Amino acid sequence: MARMRWQLFEIHDQTWFPDFLRREVLDALQMVLERTNAYNPIAGRLRGALDRAGTREVLDLFSGAGGPWPSLVHSYKNQGGPALEVFLTDKFPRAAEESETNAPESQIHFVARPLDATDPSAFPSGFRTIFSSFHHFDPAEARRFLQDGAAKQQGIGVFEVASRHAFTLLVILFVPLLDWIYTPLRRPFRWSRLFWTYVVPVVPLVLLVDGLISCLRAYSLNDLRALTTGLEGSAPPKGPSYEWQIGEERSGRLPLRVTYLIGCPK
Repeated sequence: MARMRWQLFEIHDQTWFPDFLRREVLDALQMVLERTNAYNPIAGRLRGALDRAGTREVLDLFSGAGGPWPSLVHSYKNQGGPALEVFLTDKFPRAAEESETNAPESQIHFVARPLDATDPSAFPSGFRTIFSSFHHFDPAEARRFLQDGAAKQQGIGVFEVASRHAFTLLVILFVPLLDWIYTPLRRPFRWSRLFWTYVVPVVPLVLLVDGLISCLRAYSLNDLRALTTGLEGSAPPKGPSYEWQIGEERSGRLPLRVTYLIGCPK
């Protein structure tokens, strides 16, 4: 049974949390998500949404170290589909040379200027995606974000592994273990990464605490339905001009489900 949503804060989001540790935490999170293929199950849905929206330009928000986009771009490229142009943005942006992704540079671009995801008026055009971070919005911010996309006829894709189900909270307890297992395999090799993972285990501890908090902050399917009620873009004479899809897909190697919220112009 899903629990009540809590509006809490996460450690790595705080201004007092050192930036170099924030990058280590985000890199570790990306590594775990990619190693477990957490978002591969929604690749087909996302590609279909991009087709319906009629665009190949993606504006990714809360990007951190790149999210699942390196894997998704490789997957789409191997399938022979049209090339995407993905622009990764974040409130704490990182330069492209600092990224440890294996992204094709011609298709994935790190935007250097900070972009506050709570201010959609500043967004450039493009299909808007959020992975593992929609819970950072409070309900008013979430509805404003969704309303702006619908009003401007921009596609939206929101995808979350975190949920308030007890089983998901249980699985999160194993994330530090995955970090300990995979950290020696990460490249480029850095002694500092080993220090903050094994000697002073700040990274696995923050992954655990923030992971549990993310689950408690996550929006349920019913929450998402309530957030999108009435958000139909400009209504022409023949009816609403925007439509929403809400549901779950079984995750990759982890026994979890990915919650998705997809909005597209009709």
